[in-house]
Amino acid sequence: MLLARFVVVKLPSALKESIEAGWAGETVTEWIDRLPSRIARAEQRWNVTIGDPYQPGGVTSVVAPATTSTGDPAVYKITVPHDEAVGEAEALAAYRGDGAVRILEAEIDSFEMLLERCSPGDSLWSIDSDRRRLDVACSLMRRLWRPLDESGPIASLDTVASRWADVTTRRISTYEHPWTPEPVERGIDLLRSLPATATEAVLLHGDFHPGNILESEREQWLVIDPKPLVGDPAFEPVQLLTQRAGRIAEPPPPADVETRLVGIAERVGLDPTRVGLWTIARSAEWSMWSWDHGNTVDAAIAYTWARTLDALIPHG
Repeated sequence: MLLARFVVVKLPSALKESIEAGWAGETVTEWIDRLPSRIARAEQRWNVTIGDPYQPGGVTSVVAPATTSTGDPAVYKITVPHDEAVGEAEALAAYRGDGAVRILEAEIDSFEMLLERCSPGDSLWSIDSDRRRLDVACSLMRRLWRPLDESGPIASLDTVASRWADVTTRRISTYEHPWTPEPVERGIDLLRSLPATATEAVLLHGDFHPGNILESEREQWLVIDPKPLVGDPAFEPVQLLTQRAGRIAEPPPPADVETRLVGIAERVGLDPTRVGLWTIARSAEWSMWSWDHGNTVDAAIAYTWARTLDALIPHG
């Protein structure tokens, strides 16, 4: 009966759209076919009851409310296997619930977790005040940074940035686009050089933005959904700088970009120039990634961030 109920449940709409766009590759078909039996086994393994997935959900996983045998609320999460999901359980375990959701159980090989449930669960985007959002987010960001043994499964930022540099180089030389290449070329150089000049390496959340900060009871706000890396903390604030309402947004006038950059950097105790350089690097990579995936709107926005900061931060 339980298995049949999950067979007919539709995938969360956001995940379905990302799969249809080709994000997960051909192997996702097998993953979908095995999803009902995996959920049923998770119920038996952890002695929980798992409800219908949240809608619209995320773009890489199925997340559903769960209830333990003692009646306690929890969340079940199973993720489509991909590189960015590697180490999520280990990162949450390293946080130990300090500013982040607690991990209750995990099956590492199948990317399944049982997590603390955030209630009421509204994201930090629900706060109208940008200043208040930044205060909350930056406070949590600093709390999450901690040393971590780089011999574990979590990838180093050095390795990932080098791969991004190679892919971005190939893409900018392959595709025709309407932009001058200099900001992207500078971004590629920064992807190669910034990791080597970092003075410390910490556990990074890797996808830190208000959509991954939920209102809760144990603490008012808790961080979810790390895509962890180990490396330069100046990498982490980029999405706080560039996102609005859950997605990358057109940058404001340069003076306002600089004010926002300095404000974020001061909140987390970082050099604003270094945060700005990482923003050029990431925006260059995002622009070419988006262009490669046919999203010319986001590609243009990301390029504009790279160009704006390229003009604000002197070379050399």
